[in-house]
Amino acid sequence: MTRNTDRTPAYVCGDALLALTDQLNGTESHADVAALLHQILDPDSGLLERLGDFFEAAAEKAQEAEQDDGFDLSYDLADASAEIRSLQEALHLAEDRMRSLTPPPPVPRPSTTLLHTPLPPLPALPPTQFRHTR
Repeated sequence: MTRNTDRTPAYVCGDALLALTDQLNGTESHADVAALLHQILDPDSGLLERLGDFFEAAAEKAQEAEQDDGFDLSYDLADASAEIRSLQEALHLAEDRMRSLTPPPPVPRPSTTLLHTPLPPLPALPPTQFRHTR
């Protein structure tokens, strides 16, 4: 991966995605990875949704040229938009699946003091009426 080291905003989107990737590489839990996946896969505001919008808008701009190559390009860009949206649909459960990889918290065990707590004394039994003879 190459980084934009001259600090110009030439590739703001690429740099933001690279920063997100760096953040993902530094996570320690699958739940944290799932939260980052949400930023990419959210069907309303995620990166793939916005990327699909971008290619759709580019397709419309290509059509505005009203030339054969413009129409061909618009079809290619519209296909790219459709493929991105298809990818988004195929991965729609990835966030939940990643989150499920996080083991559940351990179930608290009963305190050992409960095991050693003395039982209350048994009630006194009434005297027996029977005589034991040999």
